[in-house]
Amino acid sequence: MPSEAEAATLPIPEFADATIGQSEFVATAIATSKQWRLAIGVVAVSTIVFAIAVPLAKTKLAQVDAFIPAYESALLVTDLVTAVLLLGQFVKLRSLSILALAAGYLFDALIIVPHALSFPGVFAPSGIIGGGAQTTVWLYTLWHAGFPISVLAYALLKGESRLPSEITTGLAFAAAAFVATLVLAISVAVTVGHDTLPQIMRGSSYTPTAILFLGASWAFSIFALGALWWRGLRSILDIWLAVVMCAWVFDIALSAVFNGGRYDLGFYLGRGYGLLAASFVLIVILLETSGLFSRLAEKSEELKGETIRLRGDVRQGLVRQQETEAQLRQAQKMEAIGNLTGGMAHDFNNLLAVVIGNLDMLVSARQTDAEVQDLGREALDAAVQGADLTKRLLAFARRQPLQPQIVDVNELIQSHAKLLHRLLGASIEVLLELSPDVWPTLVDRAQLEAALTNLATNARDAMPNGGRLSIVTINRHLDAEYAAQFPEVTPGDYVAIEVSDTGSGIPPEVLQRVFEPFYTTKERGKGSGLGLSMVYGFMKQTKGHVSVYSEPGVGTTFRLYLPPAAGATTAHVPAAIASEPRGRGEIVLAVEDVAQLRRVAVRQLIELGYHVVEAESVNSAIAVLENQPVDIVFTDIVMPGGGTGFDLAKVIRRRWPDLPVVFTSGFADANLSHSGRGLADKILNKPFRRAELARALREAVDRKADVDVAWSETEADGNRQ
Repeated sequence: MPSEAEAATLPIPEFADATIGQSEFVATAIATSKQWRLAIGVVAVSTIVFAIAVPLAKTKLAQVDAFIPAYESALLVTDLVTAVLLLGQFVKLRSLSILALAAGYLFDALIIVPHALSFPGVFAPSGIIGGGAQTTVWLYTLWHAGFPISVLAYALLKGESRLPSEITTGLAFAAAAFVATLVLAISVAVTVGHDTLPQIMRGSSYTPTAILFLGASWAFSIFALGALWWRGLRSILDIWLAVVMCAWVFDIALSAVFNGGRYDLGFYLGRGYGLLAASFVLIVILLETSGLFSRLAEKSEELKGETIRLRGDVRQGLVRQQETEAQLRQAQKMEAIGNLTGGMAHDFNNLLAVVIGNLDMLVSARQTDAEVQDLGREALDAAVQGADLTKRLLAFARRQPLQPQIVDVNELIQSHAKLLHRLLGASIEVLLELSPDVWPTLVDRAQLEAALTNLATNARDAMPNGGRLSIVTINRHLDAEYAAQFPEVTPGDYVAIEVSDTGSGIPPEVLQRVFEPFYTTKERGKGSGLGLSMVYGFMKQTKGHVSVYSEPGVGTTFRLYLPPAAGATTAHVPAAIASEPRGRGEIVLAVEDVAQLRRVAVRQLIELGYHVVEAESVNSAIAVLENQPVDIVFTDIVMPGGGTGFDLAKVIRRRWPDLPVVFTSGFADANLSHSGRGLADKILNKPFRRAELARALREAVDRKADVDVAWSETEADGNRQ
């Protein structure tokens, strides 16, 4: 792939810039069926009016002196504006056919000026530019012959190769100068050379010579119309030029062929057709330009929305990158600390072995000396505590000797729960929610019990006034997306043990350091700072993973991910990789205070086939429910703004009792199901996969549908009775 500098020097095909945006020009945009129908309708109406007017064309009408100035002023402005717009399209499209047509409109606009100035009775009895009685008619005849010739040239030049872009502007000015010179030459010829020209006007009537020349102009118009048809009416400009030439033919026919002279019905009506002929292309260009601006405005809004979305994605990507880098640094730091403490613990164990051995011998040798016995036992107790400390350090450093065996974690937790009841005291309730199909795992039983004890001890300290400790077991599949957030995790199947409390929670600044050895927020003498670091080291040595989720004031959940025993998962299909039930266009109200998480959830819901309405707090969610229909509510538990997901669910149960509610949180199912019992149809743990979200929503919606069906059947039975 070339760099930006190289890309700037790459050759660009000649047609590339010419084709960009061509569909926005009337000269190249393909005519739609609607435009075809409109054009045919205009031609049909014009033909009917023409057919009715032909027998009445010689009917004399009153002479209106202001008619010619008004008519030709309107023609001048219309043709001049059309010529300028077409020249602009020529510069962009570089097509000779467009230049020929623009020259025709410019010729029309410029020749109108001497025609109006020479018309008898408009500005002076015999005109104000000299000449004679034939000047005006000759100008009219040449005027009506010139425009069809330009249309004929347009039709014949269509499809020719495009001109080089560097000459288009100069060619446009040259064409304008040529047309101006031609009009000036014609004006001089019909004024200065008036007496040498054949007579084509006698009084108010045309001579046979005039009929001949005007007939030739009429023939040019018919030829131009035929050429347009022969070359194919494809673009918007093509079909409306055909309409213009039809009106032009009717103009000449009524003004010069079928009428009897000036100021009869044909004179007035023919010029009306001429004004229409001049207006059609201008109107189409203006309408298309207006449509172009509307489309540009729409595209601008779309691009603005896309830009905002891309900025959000980039910002989200940067945040994920920063989080990954921080986790990598944390893992590297923990690895470095582990290596250091492991080496120190090994050496310290050697020293303690010498100390304890000598103390044992000293106490044994001086059994009759009470003072030696007291001092020796105190020293031995301290040395044994030091040995226990080194064991914890070795556990963190992943150097403790393990005795892995296949363990049924449900059985282990149930038997260990008795010890936990005594450890935690009567003020703390222990709630177990153990999945019956959880896989067996290969783990050191004693070390797993010690890890659970450490977690329970920390939970107890976070609930000095009592609370609830929940332990949940479940099979989990950690995918590559999850593993990308935690570099030390290997994607795959795990047995998850979730330990949750309803304590004070852990502040974010402390949460980042909870697994560091000797780091503690407890008072001096109430904790060594090694309990969680031992859990961390044990999980790493077991090739597992530990994560923590906490919300201050609500509680904390630790998740231990243990690898299943070999072959244990062959009879199971991990729930996370099962099929994804699709939505059926239901409206989901997604309530989440963290904008980043809300964007992810909304995107997943849309991809699953749901329509989504967003809310960031309980109050905003209630406002949505009051103002529009919603089929299901998907809400976080802990949110700012004066309420929680539980509060929202209580309001829903009171005001919209049939509306399904799905909770999501970083806490364990048991912890939430106890607090939100009866409020939610489903509880989904963070982090969740899209398939889990799909199933939770589908089950909640289908459960509601089943209830509705059952109620309808019951009601029908009652009516029959």
